[in-house]
Amino acid sequence: MENRLAKALENGEFAITVEFIPGRGANEDSQEHELQIARDLAGNPRIAAYSITDNPSGNPALLADAFAEDIIKETGMTPLVHLTCKDRNRNQIESQLYAMERRGIQNVLCMTGDYPVTGYTSRPRPVFDLDSVTIVQMIQEMNKGMAYPGRKGEPVATKPCHFYPGVVTSPFKWTEGEGYTQYYKLDKKCRAGAKFIMSQIGFDPRKMEELLLVLKEQGHGNIPVFANIFVLPKGVGKSMNAGNFPGCYVSDELVAVLEEESKAEDKGKAKRFERAAKQIAVAKGLGYAGCHIGGIGLNAEAVMHVIELADQFEENWMDYIQELSFGMPGAWYMYEKDEATGLNKIVYDEKYHIYHPVRRPQAPADKRRVVQKNYALSRFVHKFMMNPGHGFYGAFSSIMARKDRKKGHHRKHTIENVGKVVLYGCMSCGDCGLPSVAYICPMTQCPKCQRNGPCGGSHMGYCEVFPNERLCVYYRAYHRLHKYGEEDKLIGYMVPPVNWDHFETSGWSNYVTGRDNISHRQYLDKRWEHETPVPKK
Repeated sequence: MENRLAKALENGEFAITVEFIPGRGANEDSQEHELQIARDLAGNPRIAAYSITDNPSGNPALLADAFAEDIIKETGMTPLVHLTCKDRNRNQIESQLYAMERRGIQNVLCMTGDYPVTGYTSRPRPVFDLDSVTIVQMIQEMNKGMAYPGRKGEPVATKPCHFYPGVVTSPFKWTEGEGYTQYYKLDKKCRAGAKFIMSQIGFDPRKMEELLLVLKEQGHGNIPVFANIFVLPKGVGKSMNAGNFPGCYVSDELVAVLEEESKAEDKGKAKRFERAAKQIAVAKGLGYAGCHIGGIGLNAEAVMHVIELADQFEENWMDYIQELSFGMPGAWYMYEKDEATGLNKIVYDEKYHIYHPVRRPQAPADKRRVVQKNYALSRFVHKFMMNPGHGFYGAFSSIMARKDRKKGHHRKHTIENVGKVVLYGCMSCGDCGLPSVAYICPMTQCPKCQRNGPCGGSHMGYCEVFPNERLCVYYRAYHRLHKYGEEDKLIGYMVPPVNWDHFETSGWSNYVTGRDNISHRQYLDKRWEHETPVPKK
């Protein structure tokens, strides 16, 4: 079966994917409606893949890969299956990927996923055993042939898989602490092996261009990027504006426009189709490799109408920048604004003979107590006790090693545990993530337990799960490190998944003996390698 998505991107075609939401149930009318759209679009060479969501908005739904199998039977096309971390541990994710490989489903969109909201009787327990970075890493291992120990301990490997993994990011962040950390994590996803990138939903061409410029600066400008084009009706726009769709931003100004458009005889349908088409034209003009079309209640005719309208707008795409600009007034952008175009300012460097965007200066660190609490103390203790070759590290590591030898790995560690609970809300995972997130516990302070960077759901510095109540841990971590000029530490390494062998054991002991995640980091910047302890012989 031909992978039309991979072929289109590799050939430099403008690839178009269409979003399907299977919904709850097994044989529902809504699922038949989606299948009919797939049938109607099946012979159209402009559609590269059908993109199938995985329990969107944190609600249960038909498995994306099960619905994908139906689409393959009906159309013969390889779909794009979304795979999130929220409902499965790493073994279940691996098992599901093997099932997809067996059925010829190669395209996988890896993402953190929305926090679970509803389920049988009440809210379910979230999982988040892996993150979007480590899922891509695992897929790369599976593509090579997953190595594992055999029954007698000898190395064994599975046959190579053929996955084509993509990732998601959101350029529509309006604070510096969120924007930088979102792009830091994107760099890790690209280094992990992402083949393409899909943007979140937003309505601001300047931010759309910002994403492409950042990728070029990171050295990932060759990775194809999809623009997320949502055909936005008034009701959904208001809901997004209220924060009911994490990671999706709709401004007050755009809501007012939608309200006015809805007074027309067609309830604003023509205008929203036109806006989506102009967004596609702008995306293509900016250099996006494709677009992802979604919306509520669309059919095949509506999808093709939007695509054909975009063809009409393509030549004059620059004319639509201003009317499509619905960013947040006074918000953060990575680069200076070009007032003439409404995009980002790009200048010519006479020395290197290249064009480059003009970075805006970084703002001072957020020094509020809620951001900086306990961090100065944590830095002090880490410097003198946890930093190999400095201070009291030698004595400290000797004490931990002696306790291990005398009482074993699962010994009691009451003093450590009490101190960490009081200062950090520790859950005693034993594979401590504190040093990786500026001494904020990612296991208890981040509802999604993210160790490699933020999810895409935060807004104005606040966590998706606790809006306007609890700041995102990576917003806090960025400003803690920024205060000391070390914010790029958050892009210094990839952190492996938690090793649950260490649950309820001493994190200090696991650190100094090299058992924990810090000794197994993949360093992207050698400046931070000094933090890895060297186990005593």
